[in-house]
Amino acid sequence: MIVTITLNPAIDRTLIVDEAIEFGAINSVVQSYVEVGGRGINVSRAIRALGGECVALGFTAGNNGRSLKNALTALGIHHDFTDVTGETRTNTQVVHPDGSHTDFNEPGTAVEDEDYLRFLEKLKLYLDPNNLFVLCGRIPPGMKEKQYLKIIKIIKKAGCSLLIDCDGDTMRSALPYKPDFIKPNSIELARLTGLPRTHDPEEAYAHAKPLLEQGAQTVCASLGPNGAIFLNPEETPLYVVADAGPADKSAIGSGDAMVGAIAHAYNQGMSHEEVAKFAVAMGTASAKLPGTQMASMKEAYEVYETIKVYTM
Repeated sequence: MIVTITLNPAIDRTLIVDEAIEFGAINSVVQSYVEVGGRGINVSRAIRALGGECVALGFTAGNNGRSLKNALTALGIHHDFTDVTGETRTNTQVVHPDGSHTDFNEPGTAVEDEDYLRFLEKLKLYLDPNNLFVLCGRIPPGMKEKQYLKIIKIIKKAGCSLLIDCDGDTMRSALPYKPDFIKPNSIELARLTGLPRTHDPEEAYAHAKPLLEQGAQTVCASLGPNGAIFLNPEETPLYVVADAGPADKSAIGSGDAMVGAIAHAYNQGMSHEEVAKFAVAMGTASAKLPGTQMASMKEAYEVYETIKVYTM
């Protein structure tokens, strides 16, 4: 079973404009989408879109939290959230005419020590060595980094596989616990390594390689439309890119789509190369859809046919 953990989920609102934003004035929106979000929630949606099964854990609060759980139920995604006081956050993305986007992310509701302990009790119910955990996103207000790292310790001590998708100092602190998979994007890779941001695969490979020595078992560094590199000390490093044209709608959530595909493929026992190809195909296909919509298996395989793989 795949278990996703979203400690700070959200309601994602996407606004699409066809003219440049004029600050201090009224701007017209041509399309809008409201979806449940937060990295781990998006990963759950991707897994479900691919026909997989998972259970979503994390914290929810208030009316937004109830809406989030109802939406997941409607999508056929199992969930077992820990309810806290407050209100699950709302994140807003404005997609500009050139396809770029500006994000406004709320901090989220605070998690108290009592809430954290109740979450740990739920977590223990899923500690089967056959389970794959996907831990995504930022630490919510009120939670300490040592509490976050304890979650990682508990999962790894139980013999479960662990995929982590987070940012900066949090990811750096998690590396000594030897996560089975990490997936930084180009911005996160730069923050993690302290080196300049790059979309060049050779440079990204050089930047990401030391992460294996620091504890990561497999690294997928995504490079936006330039594909991704995949490193594993027991496998040949790969550069994987799709020849499927640019993102037509929105790249928002495409990284989460990649993580969902990695988890699904990894859980299916696919080879290192097949996991890499499947992940890039899913991320590219999802970038062609509006909002944070996730591509279907059919849409992902249409892109899969265009995938090119290079050894590094």
